Amino acid sequence: MSEILSQSQIDSLLSSLASGNQEIEPVEKEKGKKIKNYDFRSPKLFTREQLKLLYSIYENYARILSSYITGILQTYSLVEIIEVEEQQYYEFNNALPDSVLIGLVDLAIKENNDEENLILVDLSKDIGYCCIDKLLGGSGKPLEADREFTEIELGILDHMMKGIVNLMKNIWIDYLEVKPRLLKLETNSRILQGIGADDNVVIIVMNIMVNETHGKMNICIPAITLDAIFKMKDALSKKKERRGDQLSDAQRRTDILKQISQSDLEVKGILGSIEVLSKDLIGLEVGDIIKLNKPENSLVELAVGETVWFRGEMGSYNKKRAIAIRESVKRGSDLKK
Repeated sequence: MSEILSQSQIDSLLSSLASGNQEIEPVEKEKGKKIKNYDFRSPKLFTREQLKLLYSIYENYARILSSYITGILQTYSLVEIIEVEEQQYYEFNNALPDSVLIGLVDLAIKENNDEENLILVDLSKDIGYCCIDKLLGGSGKPLEADREFTEIELGILDHMMKGIVNLMKNIWIDYLEVKPRLLKLETNSRILQGIGADDNVVIIVMNIMVNETHGKMNICIPAITLDAIFKMKDALSKKKERRGDQLSDAQRRTDILKQISQSDLEVKGILGSIEVLSKDLIGLEVGDIIKLNKPENSLVELAVGETVWFRGEMGSYNKKRAIAIRESVKRGSDLKK
C-alpha cells in the first residue's frame, strides 16, 4: 500500500515547489512493447481478419445508406463507419440511455431457417426527431427537449427503419443470401430480450449527419448470429470453389475442342486395296484394270489419318466426285492396308 502523507508533509512539499527549490525528476518513458491485458473470463471469439471483413462490408453499407437517407429526406446526408468492436452485451446495454430507438431485426439467413438470426439497430433520438421533422415538411431540426416518441412518430420511424434494414441484403449478397426484416421497435433499452448479458457481441458504430444534425447508429450483432453468418459464408465459398473448378474444367475442355476444330485434317476415301508385284506395277498401262478386294457395290471407307470413321456411297455433287456418308464406324478401327 502506498504511504499516506501527513498535512505537515503536504504543506512542506507545496512550499518547496512554490519556491522552486524542489527538483522534479522527469518520468522515464517505458521502453519495449506495450502490454495489453487479456481477460480470460471473457475471451474474444472473432479474429481481427473477421472484424476487418465486417468493417469493409458495413463501409459499403454506409455509402448505400447515405444515398437512401438523402433520397427520402431530400437533403444532404452523410453516413460514415467509425469502428467495429467486440465486447460483451452488458457493456453495450449499460452505455445506452433509458429512452432509445432500437429496431429488433431478424436477418433470416437462407438455409438457416431453424432459428431467428437476431441483430439490434440503435438509432440516436436526435436523428430520429430530425428525420420526422423533415418528412413532415419541416426544416429537419431535432427537438431541444428530450421526450418519448408518440405513436404517430413511431409509425413514421417504423417505415423508415424498414427501409434501412432492407438495405442490408445488398451488402451481404456477395457472401450469402439474407432477407432481413424488422420485427419491432423498442423505446426502452432495459426491457430488451433475446441476448444474454454475458454474451459476446460485435458493435458496428456509424456516424450520421443530416444537415447540421449529428448522431450515431449502432448495429449490435450477437456472437451466435455472427458465427452462423461466417459458417454459412465459408460453406458457400467452398461450394463456389468446387463449382468454379468444374466450370474451369468444362471451359478448358471447350477451349481444347475449339483449337482442335480449327486444325486441318486429311480425309481419304478408300475404294479398296490390293497387293501387286513390283514387276506388274511397272508394266501397267492406260486402260489396264486392277481388281480390288471388294465387291462392286460395296461402301467406300472414309479415313481420317489411319483410322476409318465412316462408310459411304460414291456419287457426284455439283459436277464433282463425292461420297454420301451412310454409316459410322466404331472409333479405333484402323485402316487395313
